[in-house]
Amino acid sequence: MVSLNLNNKTIQQVMDELLSDSRVSYKIFDNNLIVIAPAVELQQLTVKGVITDANTGEPLPGVNIIIEGTSAGVASDVNGEYVIEVPGSDAVLNFSYVGYIVQSINVNGQTVINVALQPEIQSLDEVVVIGYGTQRKEAVTGSVASIRGEDMNNVPSANISQALQGRIAGVEMSQNSTKPGATMQIRIRGTRSLTASNDPLVVLDGIPFGGSIGDIDPNDIKSIDILKDASATAIYGSRGANGVILVTTNKGQKGQKATVSYNGYYGMKKVFAEYPMMDGPEFVKLRTAAGIYTNGEDEADDVNTNWQDLLYRNATVTNHDLSVLGGTENGSYNFSVGYYLDQAVIPTQQYQRFSVRGSLDQEVGK
Repeated sequence: MVSLNLNNKTIQQVMDELLSDSRVSYKIFDNNLIVIAPAVELQQLTVKGVITDANTGEPLPGVNIIIEGTSAGVASDVNGEYVIEVPGSDAVLNFSYVGYIVQSINVNGQTVINVALQPEIQSLDEVVVIGYGTQRKEAVTGSVASIRGEDMNNVPSANISQALQGRIAGVEMSQNSTKPGATMQIRIRGTRSLTASNDPLVVLDGIPFGGSIGDIDPNDIKSIDILKDASATAIYGSRGANGVILVTTNKGQKGQKATVSYNGYYGMKKVFAEYPMMDGPEFVKLRTAAGIYTNGEDEADDVNTNWQDLLYRNATVTNHDLSVLGGTENGSYNFSVGYYLDQAVIPTQQYQRFSVRGSLDQEVGK
């Protein structure tokens, strides 16, 4: 039995005193309706465990353990062990580690949760070109950015630099010319010299490429790897001081049947918005207001010539690539021809490229 003094007290004060020693809670609505229900207590729970590699069983240090829906979390120690306080038995823990698949586990009242993380085999087994050889992605310790040729070809582009724009982290690209086929300025390690070139070294299939990067047909490319740190200089000397772009082209495989492939597209280009200009009568009014009107300009009142319409044209962009690759028991081959045309909306401005490429690898002895 509860005895209360209700003089000069609000409903909330009365309910607080009435239910102070009970395990129920209440809520007061706008119409003074009071709903009483059993109080829900958040039970703090301590969860601990060990995080290991699912394949080797070795402990993983530095694994992030985050309570789902919050920013609270901890990291495993050098022995892969962790301890974390969760707000309730129904909490969910997310375990994440670089190179491993993120795993989510429902606590369900458990106090010991041991986790075996699965490596991301697909990303770790990818081959990355580094200088004069290749390595698995998991073994690369330097700063190397990679992109596959099929990813670049998703968006039609005139050359490699345009295909790479916005796709490689840490590589600065800027368009210095609006002419068709113009290559972009590429800066991998910043602007290092005021007088010498700051362009990166381009290596095509292991051989330094002396031409323009725009001469390489994007459809012939299998992958591009960009060396950004000091390892580039260690391999290529002073030529690699501005970074290195390693271009690997498509090649046939030994024993592969001949495969013929064609890639092409065609598109139209036109001016989407002309410059706002005056017509004949408006021009006469302007000269009259400026005090330079002449009698001979009476004839211009009815003359309206859209010079922009006479200048601009509907341009086209088209690309055609044909290749055949395959191999024999002791060798492989790849031959391709390409044609690219990019017209500007201004007459006489266009970019045209014919490309022919062939490679033959043949064993001549043991």
